[in-house]
Amino acid sequence: MDLGLNIALAERYKAPSQIARVVTEAWFLEQMYCPACPSPHLTKTRDNTKVVDFVCENCHAEFQLKAKSDHLGKRLRDAAYEPMRERISSGFAPHFAFLVYDRANWNVTDLLFVPGHLLTLSAIEPCKPLSVSARRAGWVGCNILTSALPEDGKVFIVSDGRVSDQSAIREKWCRFSWLSDESAEVRAWTPDVLRCIQQIGQKHFSLNDVYAFHDELSRLHPRNRNVKAKVRQQVQILRDRGILRFLSRGEYEML
Repeated sequence: MDLGLNIALAERYKAPSQIARVVTEAWFLEQMYCPACPSPHLTKTRDNTKVVDFVCENCHAEFQLKAKSDHLGKRLRDAAYEPMRERISSGFAPHFAFLVYDRANWNVTDLLFVPGHLLTLSAIEPCKPLSVSARRAGWVGCNILTSALPEDGKVFIVSDGRVSDQSAIREKWCRFSWLSDESAEVRAWTPDVLRCIQQIGQKHFSLNDVYAFHDELSRLHPRNRNVKAKVRQQVQILRDRGILRFLSRGEYEML
């Protein structure tokens, strides 16, 4: 993978945002493969297509590309809040690609993918509405919070200028791709419970360790009246999918 950006493609543009868009989209189209299947290419959608910028014609996975200079940060800026909330709630969230480039040398330094099947409402936050004097007064954008994502929800294709192995990327991606076929309720709960388990920081853990996140899970899922039962259900799902191993009553191991 060549990390260099072809700045010559934007020679007729003046605005920094236009230059960045042209060169990063061109790079992504030429260099990026589909992380969800063996396809070596992605296809760009028509300009102004809502939410989706690229698609895989082989597996039909949809991707939204966001590019910026400097660094990723803890908040990844997305587009409008309400359309994204609706897509996540209905189980049709696109996959996200957050590209960071060095403006001085015009090369890619980081490329982070966030699989849509691991993106929950708890991982997005609305931004402050635009002021009344703005051209789109009242418009509300949103951020994706990296701290609210499980580790498997952060797939680095490029990290600090280092390119990851394609086979390892696809293996990590497909580990949770089964969530795409699950109910909206499972998709809403599983990533949150998985993140809590990973925050325990130990390979072996107990249900009581996960119950310690009761208040946080209650806040994220206020309609649920029995968080412990839901935790047990999600742990069983993760066990059946080969993510966890049952050791003994109330004791599990992260695989």
